[in-house]
Amino acid sequence: MSIEALVLISGVLTSSNFVNAGKIASSLVPSSRERVTEVARETGDIPQTLEAQCVRAYAAMVHDEYRASLASAEEMRAAIQAFCATPTMEGLTRARETWIAAREIYGRTEAFRFGNGPIDTTRGGTETFINAWPVDESYIEPEADSATTGIIRDRTKYPALGRVILKLHNQRGGETNVCTGWHAIEFMLWGRDQSETGPGNRSFTDFLDANSPHAERRREYLLEITDLLCEDLTRLVKAWAPDADNHRRRFEQDPKALRAIIVGPGLLAGFEMSGERLAVPLETRDQEEEHSCFSDTTHIDFRANIRGIALVLRGNGAASMIDVIRVKDAAAADDLATALEKALVAIDAMPVPFDAAMRKEDGTPERQKLTAALEAIETLGESISRAAKSLGVTVPTEPQG
Repeated sequence: MSIEALVLISGVLTSSNFVNAGKIASSLVPSSRERVTEVARETGDIPQTLEAQCVRAYAAMVHDEYRASLASAEEMRAAIQAFCATPTMEGLTRARETWIAAREIYGRTEAFRFGNGPIDTTRGGTETFINAWPVDESYIEPEADSATTGIIRDRTKYPALGRVILKLHNQRGGETNVCTGWHAIEFMLWGRDQSETGPGNRSFTDFLDANSPHAERRREYLLEITDLLCEDLTRLVKAWAPDADNHRRRFEQDPKALRAIIVGPGLLAGFEMSGERLAVPLETRDQEEEHSCFSDTTHIDFRANIRGIALVLRGNGAASMIDVIRVKDAAAADDLATALEKALVAIDAMPVPFDAAMRKEDGTPERQKLTAALEAIETLGESISRAAKSLGVTVPTEPQG
């Protein structure tokens, strides 16, 4: 088969049946994909255009997802600014609603981690400032009214609450000493979750000067960390913007780009979701090990994460990672597609709220559903690792660096 024929056939990939935006599904016409696969097997190589299309489509998708995350975070910031200007229950409710919506969109982007990109700490990335957890609430503000420690109340140790200072103190002295990002904002909006059946129930009066001597500092701190989150997301949008001298341009020319693409979902499923976020809380039954524990929205985190993985593996209306894998190993591609679908179903079936379900006795329906989700995510991680080998890529068992 000639090179010209390969190029002609692979060109079909750029013009074949697109699904509606927002659906997470492969858009390639089966006959076109099968023909490209057949031709590639005859030569023993993946058409270069298919790999390049996958890399370019991934880069465009990452940019789109980070832009959507930033837009939703800015909407949340507007709601928080309005609430801090005039604290009311209605304002606090609106701020919480926008946090949940923005958090869900960001959750999809976690599938872009672990590839030594601008989000990753191995390159001085912003992930620890955006998404660090668990949070030791007392590091931000202790529970006892009479306490004078913590970032908000200790004006001697923390005289200023500027963004640069807060970044310096994030995780300073301990991994749980988190004071920036989604979960610090979450704590400020909901407060401690001390309910067996629902989320935290912070009162809007915590932010009223007439009600608390710490109200002004709470407002200042909440505004600063929200601004910081938006700044960090803006940095990610710029890093993946098209037609610029940035990470995206280098990524699209990097011969190891496919490795970065598949390692992200592999580690998110095989290490982060199955281990840190599900196996540990299942074993310990400790509410502090729940991801979004203050708002009781951990189930939304899982659903967003698995849909982010699906976006990376299935693509978003263009050449996908599964398409590339199929050329090398059709069985591995089929196994991966099946494992992904099962994980989507199992995660959607997780009981709500997560913390109540994880504390149930072994053998109860709630625990069984959580265990089924754990097994499905572990299987997906293993399937991603096997599929990666067809590309000559070894997915590490834990994050590197």
